[in-house]
Amino acid sequence: MKQLSGIDVSFLNMETAAVFGHVSSMNIYDPTGVPGGAGLEATKRIILERMDQLAPFRRRLVEVPLGLDLPYWIEDPEFDIDFHVRHHAVPPPGTPEQLAEVVSRIVARPLDRNRPLWELYVIEGVDNGRLIAQLTKVHHATIDGAAGAQMLAAILDTDPDFRPSGEPAPWVPDEIPSDEDLLRITMKEYIKRPEKFVRLSVRSTRELASMTRSGGLRALADLIAQPMPGPMGNLMRQRLRSQYGRDDDKAPSLPPTQAPRTPWNQAITPHRRFAYTTVSLEDAKRVRRQFGCTFNDVVMALCSGTLRGYLDKHDCLPDESLIAMVPVSVRSGSETDAYQNRVSALLADLATNEADPVKRLQRVQQSMTAAKENFAAIPAETLQDFTQFAPPAVAARAMRMYSRLRIADRMNPPFNLIISNVPGPNYPLYSAGAQLQHFYPVSALADGQGLNMTVQSYNGNLDFGFIACRELVPDLWLMTDLLQESMQELLGLC
Repeated sequence: MKQLSGIDVSFLNMETAAVFGHVSSMNIYDPTGVPGGAGLEATKRIILERMDQLAPFRRRLVEVPLGLDLPYWIEDPEFDIDFHVRHHAVPPPGTPEQLAEVVSRIVARPLDRNRPLWELYVIEGVDNGRLIAQLTKVHHATIDGAAGAQMLAAILDTDPDFRPSGEPAPWVPDEIPSDEDLLRITMKEYIKRPEKFVRLSVRSTRELASMTRSGGLRALADLIAQPMPGPMGNLMRQRLRSQYGRDDDKAPSLPPTQAPRTPWNQAITPHRRFAYTTVSLEDAKRVRRQFGCTFNDVVMALCSGTLRGYLDKHDCLPDESLIAMVPVSVRSGSETDAYQNRVSALLADLATNEADPVKRLQRVQQSMTAAKENFAAIPAETLQDFTQFAPPAVAARAMRMYSRLRIADRMNPPFNLIISNVPGPNYPLYSAGAQLQHFYPVSALADGQGLNMTVQSYNGNLDFGFIACRELVPDLWLMTDLLQESMQELLGLC
């Protein structure tokens, strides 16, 4: 039994009737010449064979009564592969729009918290039955982007000739703890909690003192720690000395002003719309070489051009530039559990109020560089630790109140959308012999953030997945056309 971290639980607390905490991916396979490849039965056999490597697929949530403490993961004693791996199909002729509509409806349903928090849909009939799609839904409470990539590597193969045997891997389920067991554990945690909270406060104050070169703040941190008498005080001082200077994570810098409003910066509905497209990785590299920027700068500029074009066509392009939140992995390599969230973020100016594509790219590059340099106020681990001290019941109630009062309709957002760039393998992968053609991300939305743009690189492609609130962005496919235009615009300048 393992307790969730505060940031893991934040993805559970964010859920309301309209906001879901799962992230998804839609993979397209070509099973030509390999009957059954990437199909329903082969997929179930692969997962069962590798269950010892797939902790998120085995573990189930158990919540502390009354939400008094963070919940726990247990190895599910009632695991049922047939519940999680499901069959679906698109009607003929299986166009991208038809497939995206199926995906839109599946991701608009929450996961069952009484079972391991994942589902996998094998979708047949794609492209007149020539291709197979798989849609995987996994709750963000159990993985971040880096952990998702690791999980993908555990499921897929580099060998096109591999076929699953169907022999299940051994793993040991847990007993479901009783409410009395969980309350007993919670009481022990409460005894430790005052020391943990003070230790965190001291560490944060010292980090702020170091950043601002404030001797007064450092003295305040020492005053918090030193006067405590007895064994507790000795223990705290030992831990403070052992922790000081060891944190390397970076925290997000805040924008100087709020972001402008857009059509998708409102309270969202439960309904989703999904669209996807692909651009050549080599084309993106060509732009990168021409303008001397990073690969991520090119991705951000493509998204910026897309958003500018969309808002301009709808006659609602703000005078101020849009601001994007960009997730950043803060994994150190020393994590004891690979399947957990280790992510922070930075905020970047998208330069959407710049008409010239070269100047827009240069501004995006400058903004990303500055954001990375400012990504140093307080280590992200410290910020994440603070979430340990808000009981889940309180945090969940706050999120529901935020949605119920429609605060997102009354305030400008701190940023306009999330843009994620997830690096993937640049070689082909297979599922029971069927080659993976594309890997399209399907991310999550929140109130006030009714649009998300995520790109996954894979085997010479940049696969873009756009997801939006169905009512706020009804013509999402327009953005895929605009992204292609933005790519051609930059290539024309090379």
